[in-house]
Amino acid sequence: MRYFARINGEQRGPFTLNELPEAGVGPKTYVWCKGMEKWERAEDVADICRFFRQRIFDLMHGAPATPAAEAPAQPDNDEEDIDPYENVPVRFRNIARREGIDPESFGPLNPEPDLSRQPFPLLSIAIIVTLFCFPLTGVVAIYYAYKTRKIWEEAGRSQAKNSKELYNNDERNRLRREAYECHRKAMMWTGITFFAGIILTGILSSRMFV
Repeated sequence: MRYFARINGEQRGPFTLNELPEAGVGPKTYVWCKGMEKWERAEDVADICRFFRQRIFDLMHGAPATPAAEAPAQPDNDEEDIDPYENVPVRFRNIARREGIDPESFGPLNPEPDLSRQPFPLLSIAIIVTLFCFPLTGVVAIYYAYKTRKIWEEAGRSQAKNSKELYNNDERNRLRREAYECHRKAMMWTGITFFAGIILTGILSSRMFV
């Protein structure tokens, strides 16, 4: 498989997996290959993530670098060696490996939400935080909180006027996952708004007493 990459505003390639690091492709670089519907970040492409993960693992364990021309093709089966600390957050990964902490104790990085339960409603909280803390970022929190509710309500619609189901189970679960993603963003922006308000209040208070 050969990939094209957008590097420094230019489309370059095609590159093999082994040529990507030397070409300057990083996790945030947009890449595309035949069969992909659109350009995606390298970190979102499974084959590239698997290749870089194995490369980093080899470098950390002192494995000799394999020349690009002689590099074996990446296997696409379940027998591929996988870093047991893959699910550990990056900032804790080296510490966990050095201290011998069981990686299973961290749990999955992105646990599956309980799709049978509606996300905790954040709209009223987002509005209050926006009014009393920092409106500029609070508007974003309100947007995602409102979107969470609307998407969840849409997923709950089971019948149209013709008495046929609007969504099957897979489609309904997809909408609910989307609602949880909006809920996560609403929580993040609500927190940002709250702390931005605290920081702004502290700055204004300090200037008043100078």
